[in-house]
Amino acid sequence: MSNSNMNRREFIRLNTTALAGAAIAPAAIAGEKQGTHTQTGADNHNRSPGFYRFAMGDTEITVLSDGYFHFPMDLIKVNDPLEHRAFNVDPERRAEYFRSRLVPADHTPLQASPILIESGDRRTLVDPGIGIAFPNFPPAGGRLGPSLEAAGVPPESIDAVILTHAHPDHMGGLLDPQTEAPAFPNAEVLISEREFEFWTGDEAPAALEPIFELEEPGAAERGVLEGLEDRVRTIQSDEEVVTGIRSIPSPGHTPGHIAIDVEGGGQELLIVGDALVFTHVSFEHPEWQFFHDIDREEAVRSRRRLLDRAATDEMLILGFHFPFPG
Repeated sequence: MSNSNMNRREFIRLNTTALAGAAIAPAAIAGEKQGTHTQTGADNHNRSPGFYRFAMGDTEITVLSDGYFHFPMDLIKVNDPLEHRAFNVDPERRAEYFRSRLVPADHTPLQASPILIESGDRRTLVDPGIGIAFPNFPPAGGRLGPSLEAAGVPPESIDAVILTHAHPDHMGGLLDPQTEAPAFPNAEVLISEREFEFWTGDEAPAALEPIFELEEPGAAERGVLEGLEDRVRTIQSDEEVVTGIRSIPSPGHTPGHIAIDVEGGGQELLIVGDALVFTHVSFEHPEWQFFHDIDREEAVRSRRRLLDRAATDEMLILGFHFPFPG
C-alpha cells in the first residue's frame, strides 16, 4: 500500500482492529517465522513470564511481559476511572463510549511490556517496567526477570536501557528485586535531557501536585535516577541514540517524554511509551485527554503527531500498556 493510499483513518482502523485481536486471543499471534509467544491471558493473571519475538530484517524485537496491574486510583486526584482516561469529555459520552467497547468502568487494567531490541551484537531494552522500586503498585507486575529468563536473555547481556520517561511503571525495573542493585549491571541508562532535568531538579513537585495524591511528589523517581546517575547518559529528544534507534520528541505526558523509532529490514517500528496509553481511545480519539498527563494539551499534540507520522511512514506501533504483546 502506497503512502498516498494509507490515510490516517484507515491506519487507525487497521491498528485498532489488530489491537482488539491481540486483546481477545493473544495466543493466536504466533508462528514459527513471525514470532514465538509463551503467554496467555490466564497465564498473565497467574503472573507467568512471557515474551513475543519477531524480526525486522536483521533486527530482532522481543516484547517482554512485566505482568499487569490495575492503575492505583488512590494515587491521583480523580476517583472515576473513566474520568481518568478521558478527562475533558462529557461524562455521559465517555460512559457510553467505554461501555460500547466493553471496557470496565470501575478500574483501569494495564499491561506492562518492556521491549528488547537486538541488532548486531548489541541489546537495547526500552522501559524495564515496574520492578520493586515503587511499592504502591499492585503485585501482579514486576515479571521482567522471569520473562527475560524465558526468552534466554541474561540481564548482564543488556548494553543499554532507554527510558521513554521516568514514571515508576516504566523505570522501576532498573533495580534488582532482591538486592535493589542495578538490574542490568553492564547497561548505560539513556533518558532525554529534559526528562532527567525535570525529575532531578525543582520542577516536579509543583507540576505533580495537582495530579497525584503523594506526600512527596517525584521523590521516588528522583531517588532512583540519582542513585543510578553514574550510569545515566542524557540524550536529545531527536537523535540516533543507538545505531538504528532514534528518539522522537513527544512531550506532554511528562516534559521530556520520547517515543522510539526502530529501523530494520526496510521497516520502521514506533515505540510510543505513554504517548498512547489506551488501545481504543488513543487511536480513535487522540484529542481526549488523559488525566495524569502533566501537560494535557501538549500530550494531545504529541499523540496526533505520532499517529500522523506512523500513518505517513507506514510504521508498526508497539505500546507499553496495550494488551500483550502490544
